[in-house]
Amino acid sequence: MPFDIFPYLLLGCLIFTVLSPLFFFFQKRHILSNYKHADSREFKNISGKMIRESRPFKKSIQWCSFTLLINRNSIFLFPKKLYFIPDRAVNLFYSNYDKKYTRHPMMLRKLTLSKNNVELVYYADSITGPRKIQLYNLTEEQLSIFQEIKKRKNYY
Repeated sequence: MPFDIFPYLLLGCLIFTVLSPLFFFFQKRHILSNYKHADSREFKNISGKMIRESRPFKKSIQWCSFTLLINRNSIFLFPKKLYFIPDRAVNLFYSNYDKKYTRHPMMLRKLTLSKNNVELVYYADSITGPRKIQLYNLTEEQLSIFQEIKKRKNYY
């Protein structure tokens, strides 16, 4: 009797693994069509990683590929886990002054630039620790856009 549920559980897991990437793919298309400004910049296939720290000794690291949509007041990041499975979009806004054209935004707290890399730090809520997104091997054009954001919004 307890083994009768196993095929349904297996089928449910299979359907979830197929439908969730489809949902996030269509969500990305919706965001790109509705939240893109005339002067927005879009960058595809940027490698990086997401780091989540919840407790002092608990850290979660995920290697991802990102698609970025950089607007006047926010950045939309669309991660792809394992470089091809879409995941939930992250929307980081620069200041509380302008939240127009944002969707479930979180405040970007710190923007750090190095040679070819950028690190974005934000807090998802007050309970968990900081979350970091590190973007690697950026081109000069991409770095110049992040330098302009850093200079314009006074990030340290």
